Amino acid sequence: MLENYKTIKFSKLSTQPQSITPDRGFKELTLDDSAISVMSDHRLEKAPICSTKTSLDAASKKMADEKTGLLLVENNEGQIVGLISSADIAGEKPIQYINDTKKSRDEIKIGHLMTCVSELPALNIQDVLKSKIGDVLHTLNEIGSEYILVTTQEANETHIRGIFSARNIARSLNIFFSPSPGAKTFAEFSRALSESHQTH
Repeated sequence: MLENYKTIKFSKLSTQPQSITPDRGFKELTLDDSAISVMSDHRLEKAPICSTKTSLDAASKKMADEKTGLLLVENNEGQIVGLISSADIAGEKPIQYINDTKKSRDEIKIGHLMTCVSELPALNIQDVLKSKIGDVLHTLNEIGSEYILVTTQEANETHIRGIFSARNIARSLNIFFSPSPGAKTFAEFSRALSESHQTH
């Protein structure tokens, strides 16, 4: 069965090795580096997912456990229907929902606060692979969004391959960015990016 294959050259270690630190192969990133270097890639890291019926406290705990500020939201059929962020849970959205519906916080589910997939911009992975970080930031700025989904086609169906987040990009570029709720969010990021370049 293996006659058409070969033995790969191997050796034995003469020293005690160290475990590599996960960095996805990228160190000091610039706007000219590959866009995929700042994408949350679900081929490499399992997508953090919750249900539309998940409570706010359960979603917050899941974010803490998985060290993420974003969760994809799925319906009963396992389809991705939205996105929820830690800012959504901790910000004005729950208060607004309580004021509008007169329900208690314990009655609020993630499905009530999530941003629907139909409202989020999406890029095809093939376009992302040919793009730079600066291209992603230009796109985020153009559409005024903090997040962009990245899709791929498998078996003639659309799948979420990953996500771009303005906060994660800022962290990767060592830019201080303290986002606030609402439309100011990306404007603040753009200002932080501009100030960072002026000091370098």
